[in-house]
Amino acid sequence: MFDDWSEALECSVTDCFGRRLAAWNPAVGSWETVRTAGNDAEVCLHHADPDQRDAYWGRLGPGSPVDLRRTRLTEETLHKLREILQNRFGDADFLEAEFTQYANFLGASFTRNARFSWATFTRGARFARVTFAQDAHFHKAAFAHDADFVGAAFAHDADFAEAHFARDVNFYQAFFTRGARFNMTSFAQEANFIGVTFAQDAYFSGATFREGWAAADLRCATDLSLFRARFDGPVDIGIGARNIDCTMARWEHSVTLRLAGAYEVNLSHRVAGRRAVTRLRLADMARSAEYPFLILAPDPFLESGEALAPEGSLDGAQEAESAARAVVLEDLSGTDTTRMVLTNVDVSCTDFVNALNLDQIRLEGRCRYLRTPRPGWKRRGIWRHTTRNIIAAEDTWRRTRPPQTSSTPVHEPPANATSVVQPASLAPVYRYLRKALEDGKDEPGAADFYYGEMEMRRLDATRPRVERWLLTLYWMISGYGLRASRALCGLLVVMGVSFTLLLLFGIPAKETGTSTVGYISADAAALADAGLKLPDSCTADAPSHSECRVVVTVGESVDPTVPTNALVDRLTAERAGKALEVVSSVSLFNADEQELTGWGKVIAFVSRFLGALLLGLAVLAVRNRVKR
Repeated sequence: MFDDWSEALECSVTDCFGRRLAAWNPAVGSWETVRTAGNDAEVCLHHADPDQRDAYWGRLGPGSPVDLRRTRLTEETLHKLREILQNRFGDADFLEAEFTQYANFLGASFTRNARFSWATFTRGARFARVTFAQDAHFHKAAFAHDADFVGAAFAHDADFAEAHFARDVNFYQAFFTRGARFNMTSFAQEANFIGVTFAQDAYFSGATFREGWAAADLRCATDLSLFRARFDGPVDIGIGARNIDCTMARWEHSVTLRLAGAYEVNLSHRVAGRRAVTRLRLADMARSAEYPFLILAPDPFLESGEALAPEGSLDGAQEAESAARAVVLEDLSGTDTTRMVLTNVDVSCTDFVNALNLDQIRLEGRCRYLRTPRPGWKRRGIWRHTTRNIIAAEDTWRRTRPPQTSSTPVHEPPANATSVVQPASLAPVYRYLRKALEDGKDEPGAADFYYGEMEMRRLDATRPRVERWLLTLYWMISGYGLRASRALCGLLVVMGVSFTLLLLFGIPAKETGTSTVGYISADAAALADAGLKLPDSCTADAPSHSECRVVVTVGESVDPTVPTNALVDRLTAERAGKALEVVSSVSLFNADEQELTGWGKVIAFVSRFLGALLLGLAVLAVRNRVKR
C-alpha cells in the first residue's frame, strides 16, 4: 500500500530525504499530503511546524498505517506517535528512518507489515513484548546501542539479515512463528537468545558474533543454519532442532553446544512416542584449537519402558517418520577436531575421512556407531561379518565393491554417496579413531576400530600380497587377536586333528621296554668296576652301604614301533583313550612323549606349538575386551 519512492515524496528541505507528511485515506484508498492553511510546504515530520504536526496527528488513530520513511525521529516524536496510535500500528514503514534518541516501542502491536530496513537506532531500541502480526523487516538495520527484543512475538517472517548490533542484543523468550533470517547479521557484543522458540526454520548463515558472549537456549522445530557463521567470543548454546548445519562455521573461542533435539513427538493420527532427529553438520568448520569444542547431547538411548518429557509448544511440529533416537552428526569433512568432545552423539552417518587431527577427538557417553553386519554387504563363502562398530565410509565402500562371484548381486551405492573412499584411505581413519579412544582410556571401545584398521589393510589391493596373506591368516584364526571364539574353535580343531593322527599313526603298535630277571648283591666298589649303574643311595665312597642290590634286565629300550595293521583295526578304545590323554596334555600343557612313535612326536610338537599359540590368542582377545 506504500507508494514507490520518488523525488516527489521527498521533503522539500535541502539535504533532507524524509517522507513528506501524508496520511492514509481509507475512503479513497490512497495517501493524502497533510497541509495547513498557514503553511503549505511539503515537509517531513521532523521539519514540520507545530500546526502541521497537529494536523498530522489529527489524521491518525489506533491501527492507522504510518509512512515515515527516511524520517528523522526523536524520542518525543516517537512517544507522541505511540500515544496517538494507542501503541497499535497498522502498516508501518520506517525504511531508512533515523531514530536520533532512544527508540521505545515497548508493548507495541503491529497489526500489519512493519518495515525497519536500513533504519538507524542511534541511542538504543526497545521492542520488548512487541507483537508483529505480519512480516517484520529489519534488513540492514543498524543498532548503535543496546537492542531489547525480550518477549517479542513474530507471527510471520522476521528478517534481520545483514543487521548490525553494535552493543548487546537480547531476544530472551522471543517467539518466531514463521521463518527467521539472521543471515550476515553482525553481533558486536553479547547476544542473548535464551528461551527463544523458532516454530519453523532459523537461518544464521554468515552471521558474525564478535567479542561478546553468545548465549542461547533455543528450540527450532525444523532447521537451524549456522552456515559460514563466525564466533570470535565464547559460545554456550543449547539447541533443540531437527537439523543443525554448522558447515564452514568458524569458532575462535571455547564452544559448548548442548543439543536437546531428541524430544518426544505426539501426533494423534500417527504413531506416538517417536522422537525427532537432530542432524548436525560441521563440514569445513574452522575453529581455534586452543579452546575446547563441546557438543553435549542428552542421553537418547532409553531402555524399554522409559520416556522423555514432551515438548508442549513443539508437539506435532516434527515428522513422525523420523525414527532416529539421537543427535546425528552428519559431516566433519575439513574440520579441525582438536579438543572436540562429542557426548551422546550419533556418529553412524558421520564422514570422518577428511577430518583434521582426528586422533585428538573425544567420543564420550553413549555415542552411537554404525553396526555390522549390514544388509547388502557381500561376503565370501561361509564367512560372515561379525558384529562391530564401523564408520559410514566403510559401509559405502562395501556396498559398491565389485561382486566376488557371478551369483553375488550388485548393490547400488547410497544416493548421498558422492565418492567412494578406498581401504587405503580408510585404514588411517580407523587408526586415528582408535588412538583417540585409547587416549581417552577407552581401550575396549577402541578394539573395534583396530579391527576396522586391520580389515582395511587386509582388503587393500595396493599392499604386498604376502602381507595380505598373513593378515588373512591372522583374521581367520583369531579375528586380529580380538575374537576369542575363533581362537578357541581353532584350538578345538587342532586338538581334533591331532587326536585323529595320533590314533592312527602316533600311538605305537606295542610297548617295548626292559624286563627283570634278578638281582645282584655286591659291594659298591665291585659293582662300579663292573660298569653297572648304582642306585643313588649306594656309592663306593659310603662305607655304611658296602653292599647294593642292582636290577639286572635283559635287552635295551628301543623306539616304539609304528603300527602296520589296517587303519580300522587301530580304532580301539584303548588307543583312543591314550591318544586323548596325549592330546589334552600336549595341547594345553608340556607332556612327555616317550610312548609315541616318531611321527607321534612330530604331531605332538606341532599340537603343542599351535595349542599354545591359539590359547594365547584367546587370552589376548579376552584381555583386549576387558582391559583398562
